[in-house]
Amino acid sequence: MKLLALVGSKRHGNSIFSSKYIAKKIGAELEIVNLANSKIEPCKACYACIFGEECKIDDDVYEILGKIEESDAILVSSPVYWLDATGKVKLFLDRCFMAYPYLEKFKDKKGAVVYFYGFEELRGWASTTYNVLLRCMGIEPLIVAPIHSPLPGEIFEKVEILDKVAEALESGERYVFNGQCPVCLSESFRYTSAFECAICGSKLNEKLEVVERGERLSYEWMLKHYEELKHFKEKYLQKRGELKKLVEEYVGEGN
Repeated sequence: MKLLALVGSKRHGNSIFSSKYIAKKIGAELEIVNLANSKIEPCKACYACIFGEECKIDDDVYEILGKIEESDAILVSSPVYWLDATGKVKLFLDRCFMAYPYLEKFKDKKGAVVYFYGFEELRGWASTTYNVLLRCMGIEPLIVAPIHSPLPGEIFEKVEILDKVAEALESGERYVFNGQCPVCLSESFRYTSAFECAICGSKLNEKLEVVERGERLSYEWMLKHYEELKHFKEKYLQKRGELKKLVEEYVGEGN
């Protein structure tokens, strides 16, 4: 197995250590791409990649997607910074429109997340961002593993969690931690008349048991979503004159 680790921290610490340990545990050939050291520019939302054109931005994103294509399994290994994923990971996620042509190639790859936090009260929603990163590339995470480990090397005091990640990647079996959505492994929920998973949209009861299954950000949902996005261009061309008048009326300039 060839394992590609997407790391989101410049520090040579738990993100690197866990990637090496998991690869060794399952006997995988490991390649590490440190997104924090990669050239990743912000998305311009031009939609060129959705319509089969090459991205006009000259950076490392195509190279990273190529490495994902060459790998059997993808491990996102990264810390929590201020309740969320690290900056370059979020930039890469925004650029994942470019993954649209790769969805069919990526959908059968094994995926896993292991993330590290220093304070329970600042754990935030980073796991959601890391989970969504895989899903936007058509990859279903087998496990999303949280580890409280603020100090480099401290992960090995909880090595049993890393072993669960290794086991999931090796076996292809999903693992659901307490407090996670049983459908998509999300740890983020909103509540109206019921709990709703912020990722897949499943309706859940107070025990996080599925009342109504949601499919948002599944592979099939992603395909439909990209088709809907394509229609935005047609809709804009139809409404461009009307929208230009609105902008001129409210801010005095055209769009």
